[in-house]
Amino acid sequence: MKRLRLWPCKDIDLSWLDVCYAFGMCFLSAIVGRERAEFRLLSDDTVLTCMSVRAAFDLYLTARNWDQGDECIFVGLNVPDMFRIAESHGLCVCGTDIDPITTQADLFQLRSRINPRTRFIVIPHLFGHRLDLRNVIELAERQGIDVIEDCAQAFSGKYWWGTRGATVSLFSFGPMKTATALQGAVAIVRDSVLANAMKCELATYATQPTWRYLARVLRFAAIKIATYPVIYGLLVYGIRKIQVNHEDLIHSSTKSLSNDGFKTWLRARPCGALVRVLERRVEESDASVRLRELKGTVLHEAIANEVPLVLRNRRPNSYWMIPVLADDSEKFKNALRNKGFDALSGRLATIGSKKLNGSERLEKSVMLPFSPRMLDAELHRLGVVVTAYAAKQLESECGESDRKNPRR
Repeated sequence: MKRLRLWPCKDIDLSWLDVCYAFGMCFLSAIVGRERAEFRLLSDDTVLTCMSVRAAFDLYLTARNWDQGDECIFVGLNVPDMFRIAESHGLCVCGTDIDPITTQADLFQLRSRINPRTRFIVIPHLFGHRLDLRNVIELAERQGIDVIEDCAQAFSGKYWWGTRGATVSLFSFGPMKTATALQGAVAIVRDSVLANAMKCELATYATQPTWRYLARVLRFAAIKIATYPVIYGLLVYGIRKIQVNHEDLIHSSTKSLSNDGFKTWLRARPCGALVRVLERRVEESDASVRLRELKGTVLHEAIANEVPLVLRNRRPNSYWMIPVLADDSEKFKNALRNKGFDALSGRLATIGSKKLNGSERLEKSVMLPFSPRMLDAELHRLGVVVTAYAAKQLESECGESDRKNPRR
């Protein structure tokens, strides 16, 4: 049984008590009928609750109503659906590079991409690390363009809601996110005219049926059971036995809807049950975020400095994911799986025809398995495995170099 024990790359940051609370809110909504759907933890009237960050982004674009052919800039990596949404509004999308270790934006390249038709910049905080965006915001203010701060991976507790000066800050509470409500997003809008336009547009959307959210809770409760290492290991073993790539299966089971349902999925309002669960998760998030930070630090310190560990020594960091750069990602993932750790490739992508070397390298990184429920001993063991693999690869490269350039 120990041989089949496999740590999943990512678990669901939701307790069984939270699952029960979500069930209770769904049934209460069914009994009471009329339900509240406003997020109350923040008193600012520029707070909007949406179905997802992608839905909030689509809402922003609808409210702004930019002209066909206007341009936007995506910094570094993002989910492909974000590019797709921008293009569906008639915008031309281009990308700019980031450093693959620090994830800092290439300001020189960003400045060179801005032109009179540029309307906004989308910049993400990747893998749990919060960037200092002051230089980007100052640049955008001088050019008179919006800054969309994508905080989908960077929620770090109820006391930080984005960077002052960003036009919009977007926070995700989807199933794989920190403090998940299994769905939903919060948009902080700092332009009052834009906020009113977005509110008016959102008010025209139909409310998500409570039963759909209940079905989602049931689905991810089952997935949560499947993430326990022994159960997960058995499932992966069985899937691979029938010659199915379990990584492809994981990614395909969580991808967005088809083209036919894409707009309908984006343009809906969260039901009251979802909003109440979201409030609970935010209100009670600080302890779990602090534990995540402690455990993430343990793993980072267990990995030797020779390993190209993304975001090493970068603070603040809530360790949403822990990526490592790898030249041969498949070989690296297989080496980790043989030791009981199911590392996966990421789902983020770059965009644009111009070469983005740092972003493209980061796009091919490998995500290490990480969960706050992992004991420190397991985190240290993972660090040793990663370090040993990197040392072996370095030794192999040195040997190959010696063979090509023998001493005379």
